[in-house]
Amino acid sequence: MNNKTGGRKVSRLFKMITVFAVTAALLCGSLSAYAVSISAKGGIVLDQSTGEALYEYNADTAVVPASMTKLVALYVIYSHIANGSLSKDTLIPVGSALAAYSRDPGYSNVYLTAGESYTLDELLGAICVVSANAAVMAVGDYICGSEAGLVNEMNALIANWGVNGYFVDCTGVSSKNRISPRGMATVANRLITDYPDILNYSSLTSINFRGTRYYPTNKMLPGGAYEYFGADGLKTGTTSAAGCCFTGTASRDGKRLISVVMGSSSTNMRYVDTIKMMDYSWDVLAKRAASGGQQAPAYTEKTDKPKDYIVATDLRCFINDWEIPTFIHYGNEQNGYQDCAVVMLDDLKDYGFDVSYDLATDTATVINNTDKDLTAGPNYGEQYTYGENEKLAISDWEAAKVLLKNGPNDPGVYAQNTFDINGRGAISIDELWHMGTVVWNEKYNLTVVVTRY
Repeated sequence: MNNKTGGRKVSRLFKMITVFAVTAALLCGSLSAYAVSISAKGGIVLDQSTGEALYEYNADTAVVPASMTKLVALYVIYSHIANGSLSKDTLIPVGSALAAYSRDPGYSNVYLTAGESYTLDELLGAICVVSANAAVMAVGDYICGSEAGLVNEMNALIANWGVNGYFVDCTGVSSKNRISPRGMATVANRLITDYPDILNYSSLTSINFRGTRYYPTNKMLPGGAYEYFGADGLKTGTTSAAGCCFTGTASRDGKRLISVVMGSSSTNMRYVDTIKMMDYSWDVLAKRAASGGQQAPAYTEKTDKPKDYIVATDLRCFINDWEIPTFIHYGNEQNGYQDCAVVMLDDLKDYGFDVSYDLATDTATVINNTDKDLTAGPNYGEQYTYGENEKLAISDWEAAKVLLKNGPNDPGVYAQNTFDINGRGAISIDELWHMGTVVWNEKYNLTVVVTRY
């Protein structure tokens, strides 16, 4: 036996041992007993009009909410507008300390200038779209004298509602903040019901803040990577203590859902979790209507959608021990509408791959980079800043060819099943065979991909 052949055999054996070990570890973990499997530590969906929970999973465990904390602060701000002590034209001054904080790259912010004053209307946009910490602190200083004063009103508010929670700041930075998914959904429901104007801000797909264009942290809004029909809010949250969280809302045919996921496994999985829960809840309402209940919003079926689109799925895919957002693709007439499990090319950047685009040749190159850090967990870069004339580069690309390379020196192979989903590239999970090993488990509806050995 020569060394090269022996090395290949050992490599294959190690691959299979690794895959089976990973699969066993996943299967031995807790599997959801609910109709929808989510990656989050807890989640809930409320019917906004009735307050009924249509879906819940670990909904009463109080955990760290990250920047979703700002929803409570926003309710306090709107209550001051309601009592006449504040208006959207009110000028909020900014001192040197907050101005310096707004430029700290470790936090979500819009840039504020010391000595300048900003209208409440401007700051509400910054809080809702960009999750701007310094903006909410500035408003708190103005209406309550200090951040501590705002936090006291926040805690009094949720105590009055009987919500299990407690806050020590108004931004969500602290790991000491606590609230349950049900509690956060209650806050969101009260905010939307009592002050529906919040949706005019949370639905914005961009803001121009003093000459700088900012885009929302919420990727389920129109034009977002996880655009969802009817979505118009509400608030993301990400810290190392909280993981990836999201309070969402969507309205269809006069019905509104409010969803909360807390502790999703990665930045984008919180949207996949939300879509799964909301789709399930719309289906519950539709089935009730079909059985004689009140009219429910139309549940969008495959035939109602464009000929190239993706939907969330209960299938769970793990790449190098991290769960990646996974979808089912329904194709065009040329491929016979065949179901195909896909992952988005841009998501692969966080799972050990280098992804580059050549717009001149409509080619994307995906390289298995074993030296690259895996960053599929919480993404702290929630701030998106672009100049007035800039565009998101990925939305300019239309998928045609995807070259898969198992290392920079590998000549690679071209993927057979590539898709252009609203200007974003996607490939079938099976295409990753060239990078390593792909194992499907139909019993547990999951697949495991191992490219690092």
